[in-house]
Amino acid sequence: MYISNPIAAPGKAQPAPTIRRMPARPAVSVVSWAESLSRGAFFFYAIYMLVGASMPFHEDQAAADLATSNPLNQIIDTVVPFLSFLCLLQQRHKFIALVKREKYLTAFLTWSMFTILWSNLPFNSFKLWFRILGSTVVIVGFLLNVKSADEALQYFKKIFAVYLPISFLAIALVPAATQWEWPAWRGLANHKNTLGQICLVSTLIWGIAILYTPAIKRKKSDWLFLGASVLLLLGTKSSTSLTALLSVILIGSYGRMQRRIGAFASLVLVSMAVIVFPLIADTNVLQSATGAFGKDTTFTGRSDIWSAVIEESQLHPLLGCGLGAFWVATNPAVQQLWSTDVLSWQPNEAHEGYLDLLNETGLIGIGLLGLLLLSYFKRLSLLGPSHFWKWFIVGVLIVNLTESTLFRSGSFIGWIFIFAYLAFQIEQLNRPAMVSRQVAWKG
Repeated sequence: MYISNPIAAPGKAQPAPTIRRMPARPAVSVVSWAESLSRGAFFFYAIYMLVGASMPFHEDQAAADLATSNPLNQIIDTVVPFLSFLCLLQQRHKFIALVKREKYLTAFLTWSMFTILWSNLPFNSFKLWFRILGSTVVIVGFLLNVKSADEALQYFKKIFAVYLPISFLAIALVPAATQWEWPAWRGLANHKNTLGQICLVSTLIWGIAILYTPAIKRKKSDWLFLGASVLLLLGTKSSTSLTALLSVILIGSYGRMQRRIGAFASLVLVSMAVIVFPLIADTNVLQSATGAFGKDTTFTGRSDIWSAVIEESQLHPLLGCGLGAFWVATNPAVQQLWSTDVLSWQPNEAHEGYLDLLNETGLIGIGLLGLLLLSYFKRLSLLGPSHFWKWFIVGVLIVNLTESTLFRSGSFIGWIFIFAYLAFQIEQLNRPAMVSRQVAWKG
């Protein structure tokens, strides 16, 4: 603001102008209603997927029924995605760009919707498809309204900081929190393997929080929760989740080793490990290790289920029987399987997620999933090691080899897979210039 001197004598030099500056106003960060609502919806839905959808202290079969018939679940799976959809409308241009860029998850969900048409149990197929679609909308609404997907790491830390102590408390006080036939812990989950999957995610959350935080800012509580996650994982005796965790650690260690000592030296060490492994496998060491977790050469009866599901999938190899339309108690094919002596314990999944998807969505569905993964890892190779959500993708893919987790009703780890995948896609969408430079350099 400029003010001159009006009474200065004529002919004399004007005095220097006086400039009065208005005091600077502090910068105010304006958060839109869509951003606030999407954060709240995501945070609440994450808690719901972790606890509410898994139905604590219920057996497997009862939990599977309750997950689709519980009125509270139905309300949450309708209201929360609707609120996230309203937030998504504020970012509709980015959403359209995301759909154009990301093709294979959209194609898989669309194909899954078509399988409802020939499903023997169309209502069950529709409920599962609608739940998967709604949970995906919650993720997209959150990711498109926040600055970075890494913000979710803080949300998950807060959730697990409460979940872990309550799980230990439940194991100590509630008899149903322990499966005595193994015995093994299942805490707030409906099965020990479910808790194992949750602990896998929790371990990765706290491990990544420690690795990506400067040493001077690391908190002792982070190490405490990391140790609690590993301890709880060991208590579940879930060899699948433990194998997935060890695999992620080995793959990550190999990547760091390759960057430090070079590709050739890393290749030599890996080759030595490949040579030594069969020697160990010929001894009783491996058998003793698996026996400690209650496993045998049939993967605790899983191979019998795999044979039955492969035989079933051959009846509809291309189109599948319909998403979520097989493992239903009223399905005559499932009742026939349960009537045999081998499967009289009434499994409600193939314990092999890729077989379940093949059986329900056919070769077309499993092919779309394969294209999704190929596209993801191809694009990931252009971005380098900065995207830490990839470890959740790797972990879930390994777990899905002996557990059905991908695109399942109420699967927390399956929901994390979709989040990690979309976080990567939206990260690419937000920095197209960087990606184009890296693509040009790679070419």
